[in-house]
Amino acid sequence: MYDRKLIRKRRRRKIAAVAIGICTVGVVSLAIVSFLGRYVGTFTVSLRNEEVKLALSEQQSFKNSSSYLRISDLKPFEETTFKSIIDRQPDDEELDYTYGANLNPKSGKVESFEFFKYTFFVKNVGTTTATYNLQIKNLESTVANDGSGRKLDDTIRVMIYENDPDSGDHNFKVYAKAAAEKNFERDGTPTYREFISKYPYDNTESDDYPLVDSSFVDDKTIAQYTVSDFAKEDIKRYTIVTWLEGEDPQSSSEYNAPKGASIKIGVEITAYEN
Repeated sequence: MYDRKLIRKRRRRKIAAVAIGICTVGVVSLAIVSFLGRYVGTFTVSLRNEEVKLALSEQQSFKNSSSYLRISDLKPFEETTFKSIIDRQPDDEELDYTYGANLNPKSGKVESFEFFKYTFFVKNVGTTTATYNLQIKNLESTVANDGSGRKLDDTIRVMIYENDPDSGDHNFKVYAKAAAEKNFERDGTPTYREFISKYPYDNTESDDYPLVDSSFVDDKTIAQYTVSDFAKEDIKRYTIVTWLEGEDPQSSSEYNAPKGASIKIGVEITAYEN
């Protein structure tokens, strides 16, 4: 486990539009689509069950279990850094998606996001033991219109919590695009895993400078999980946190903002019987 020491330094620069979504395909189908930036966005979840009976909820109690969830009025992202996010403990079902938002001091309305977090629960409400695959997908990424050729997936970070809600665990993994040049693990092994945030001078991992847990699987897939033997009444809790890492070398801390760039991220779940 990395010693991810905390700092409260925040780097805020308004940048290009970001699109974030959660969706599932297959037997169970969720759809969340949001466009963040100059345009007001919406965040929706829909659920379709066939042979396997899974349910979704924003609460562990599933008191308000629904096949359709919607969040609207999503605003632009600003840059921040991992250490200021983890200090705020985003993996909490009591905290809604506005937890990482900047609010207008007078109106209380969301003006922008430092990070976007969403916590949800998956429950087997049927009688059949299931297996499901969860993939976080890069659905669409556009190049900046400022001539730099950059994309937001160069600096975006995705942090995924996956836990049994009754265990008290809050385990997470952080994912990023493969680094542009080689870095070095603690034992000196070369790797293209990116640093979570700030880079050391010698590009070598340490407690103060941890690497991400894994690089994106490929250009279209950020991460993937498989849950087997998901029995009747079993519940999994997920929190997905996304942000634009201001201490990445390709961020606007080194260059101008990638104007006009956008990215849309989705979560696709496919469920089936064991």
